[in-house]
Amino acid sequence: MNEQLKYLIQLQALEDRKKALLKEKEEIPKLKIRKEREFQEFEAQYVMKKAELENLQKHHKDLEKEIAELEQKLSRCIQKEREVKTNEEYRALLKEQEYLKVEIVEKEDKVLECMERVEILSKEVKRLGKEVEERRSRLKQELTELDEATLSIDAKVEAVEKAQKEIKEKLDPQVRRRCESLMARQGGIAVAPVEKGICKVCHVSLPPQQFIELQKDTMVMNCPHCHRFIYWPGHEVYIEAAKEIIQETLVVQ
Repeated sequence: MNEQLKYLIQLQALEDRKKALLKEKEEIPKLKIRKEREFQEFEAQYVMKKAELENLQKHHKDLEKEIAELEQKLSRCIQKEREVKTNEEYRALLKEQEYLKVEIVEKEDKVLECMERVEILSKEVKRLGKEVEERRSRLKQELTELDEATLSIDAKVEAVEKAQKEIKEKLDPQVRRRCESLMARQGGIAVAPVEKGICKVCHVSLPPQQFIELQKDTMVMNCPHCHRFIYWPGHEVYIEAAKEIIQETLVVQ
């Protein structure tokens, strides 16, 4: 095993893990916004139902008030019977009384319908109100957990960067400078595996003789096309070294 190549592979594994962590962190604010929006949308449904119930209760009171006024009119109309002097006035009075009675019955029917609807809505509003509180509590807990996740990711990234710094100190200065330059210019990917003679990052074939030399694992080599450091995954010791550095760096986080 080439020690310098091992360090390069470990450095790349840590860089890949850091990128994944930062991407995960980047999603957290979006997730928080989505969760808050979902709660607000549900709460808005509750507020609308509550407003509907309040309007219905007001309508119920208005109907009862109207019935009371109609009953007073009917009572006064009945009292007027003693004052009428002609049959024509009496018939008009009876007609008015009949009209008032019909109005009262119709509004009483509406009151019954309104009461039934109020009862149904009251139960629904109560259920929704309870669920709103449960969701609010759950949202608060989830947001707290997401904030904690952010802190955890920050701690992991810090641990990764510390491990990267330690590995860089083990690299040959020239190799280190080249690695840092590649990472800066090549989207954070300075090391690439080669399978079946093909660089798995730029997807260009290596010259056959170079692939043979790569498998011998005698020196640090670069892809002739993308210039990244390359290794052959058939040397499992490198794969294990990459796994070990991730575990050692993040297992305690």
